[in-house]
Amino acid sequence: MAFSSISYLWNKWNIRGFVISSLLLQVFLHFFAPLRKKIRNNRVPFLLWLAYLMANWVTTFAIGLISRIPSNLVAGAAEVDTAFRAFWTSFLLLHLGGSNTLTAFSLEDNTLWQRHLFNLILQVSAVIHVFVQIIPNNKSLVLPTMLVFLAGVIKNVERILALNLSSLPRFKEWVLSQQESLDDTGNNSIVEFIDLLDGYSRSEEDAKLAESTVVKHAYYFFQISKVFLTDLIFTRRQRQISQEYFRAISAMDALRVISVELHFIYEVLHTKALVIHTKWSYIFRFVAFTNVVMALVLFNRLKEHQLPQLDVKITYILLFGGIALDVIAVLMLVFSDWTVAGVKWYKIGSYNLDSFLYNLVYAAYDLRKPQFATCEVKPNGKVTYVVLDTPLLLRRWSESISACNLLSESLKESPRKMYKCDWHWRNIAFSNICSFALYMTEKVASCFHQAVDTITGSYGLRSMDGRRLMIANTEYVSTNPFITRLWIFIFKEVRRKSEDTNRNDLTEDENAINTKKIYAAKGDLFLSTVLSKNNDLNFKFSLRGFSDYEDSIITWHIATEILYNIENPTTEKEEREFSKILSDYMLYLLLNQPNVVSAVAGIAQITLARTLWELQGCITGSTKNVESLCKEIFERPAYTEPTKSLLDGGIFWARHIEEEFKERKWEVMSGVWVEMLSYAATHINGETHVQVLSRGGELLAFVWLLMIHFGCFYRPEWGPYYGYRH
Repeated sequence: MAFSSISYLWNKWNIRGFVISSLLLQVFLHFFAPLRKKIRNNRVPFLLWLAYLMANWVTTFAIGLISRIPSNLVAGAAEVDTAFRAFWTSFLLLHLGGSNTLTAFSLEDNTLWQRHLFNLILQVSAVIHVFVQIIPNNKSLVLPTMLVFLAGVIKNVERILALNLSSLPRFKEWVLSQQESLDDTGNNSIVEFIDLLDGYSRSEEDAKLAESTVVKHAYYFFQISKVFLTDLIFTRRQRQISQEYFRAISAMDALRVISVELHFIYEVLHTKALVIHTKWSYIFRFVAFTNVVMALVLFNRLKEHQLPQLDVKITYILLFGGIALDVIAVLMLVFSDWTVAGVKWYKIGSYNLDSFLYNLVYAAYDLRKPQFATCEVKPNGKVTYVVLDTPLLLRRWSESISACNLLSESLKESPRKMYKCDWHWRNIAFSNICSFALYMTEKVASCFHQAVDTITGSYGLRSMDGRRLMIANTEYVSTNPFITRLWIFIFKEVRRKSEDTNRNDLTEDENAINTKKIYAAKGDLFLSTVLSKNNDLNFKFSLRGFSDYEDSIITWHIATEILYNIENPTTEKEEREFSKILSDYMLYLLLNQPNVVSAVAGIAQITLARTLWELQGCITGSTKNVESLCKEIFERPAYTEPTKSLLDGGIFWARHIEEEFKERKWEVMSGVWVEMLSYAATHINGETHVQVLSRGGELLAFVWLLMIHFGCFYRPEWGPYYGYRH
């Protein structure tokens, strides 16, 4: 009896349920896919990944289910009308085309475009098979079915083409084919840039450029800097344009330009951007939209009493759902950065359409300007900073920076957290609307992650005595708002170094040598520059700790943490906080983003596990928190030379920096950390930087483009720019 009931429900709702589920998955991806580049939390992207996989599977399974004509049914089961079976397969084909906001979940998906093409051929064949079986016997919905089928084919071809063009081999071909025209564009545009920047009064904290102007400039620099994704480099003219521009604007405007530039890179590789922003695409999308609307009109003219009412309602949901998604897609297209860049590229007034779009978009576009809040550092709450606080729907990246701390890890505590003191009223409204949905989403994903960890035991490899042999993806992570003064500090440091890459009193070869030194510096160059003015310290002493990059990060992290926690400053110094933030951020990259820094970090996770074991051995009954732990290890017996132990090395450096630099120690520490960050950013290939854009973005990617735009980039095979002769 129970089996009969289950069979009845299955036969009644199998096709109907999968068709509705397919539409719901498309709606979910359409609205939530853009959030993954704005949220750093790993659990929301995990649900998007499940939806991305399920959307293809559900659609494919439903087409196969419809194509199977059952030979026998449970008595009383309401089978889907044959005319609707053919009509719904066309909608499933439409859903298989996916949304504009997500075509490739990862870069590897783009390289599998042949598989998607093969799958499309199979699904189109299955749909045609359904037509051949059903249409000769039931011709009531032939015309609406064919209209939606054509729209589905257009959407799928659009998706396959987007995947093909976004695959890295094809993307590199596209970039190389555009280089000659880009040089002409740069020569024509430099006059406009210089005219705009004339009389530009620069205050690093001000964001003076209009948002539409930022998008236009970012689009230009995206066009010339995408060569770095193909392991190429600027031409001499492009490098000159980039240096002049970024030396003239403020730090906050530079942050805005780079954020839009990274946004363009993300959309090129993860969405249909390369396809949908063309004239031919506008034509075909209009045809597809018109077909669905005409299908709705034709379906509405049928006598509904001759068709099952349940199936009629489901069909209306599919029709109105498809039309609504297309309308929303058009609105998102009109108000996208691509449209603003295209409209602003021409002289306003030359084209009526451009003038209309400009007036339409410009009225609402300034809402995307960065917004700010005041943030305090816990636990003391004495230090406050201005942080980025743009509403979630309007931001282009997560506007946050993560932190891991080795000493907190040893105590099984999360690093310190920063808290917002004031909120913009729109942020409060948005938080109240979306907080519950995001909370439930994170809870569901968290439960799944915990179940997987329990089953697989993936808490890290351990030795026989229970000691962890490797640290990866630690749970003790804090995500903090992005401090504007930190970016300004990094910007000034990089700009200061870039002045040595283009000095008028040096020859071209000497400038190239300086560029190479800056590019290869990983903390040692800054320290040697500081020490050249300090005759009390030996240069050899200063540079011994920088041979192994990952070891120097861990050693300086321990030294920074010790000096930060044993000090009780009477006045707060920005360099002190910046050293702490960058130290925790670099350790976060080593622990939780090993694929991002693997090219320069080596076996850092094993080294970190060994150091963590040493730290845990220092914990006593009197150890209450990180501050007390730092004081205890700082008071350990002194070492005259650094040992193989990175913990001892960190203590060694902390003592000597405190003794030698005293009041200047945080100036030195912060400068070294910026140089270490710059080294990691420039020695990772562009493909690796792109991979983090879909996970909320990283400060590392911003520093990568900042170094590029200031001309602090060097290729051994070419030099500081393409065309340089060694």
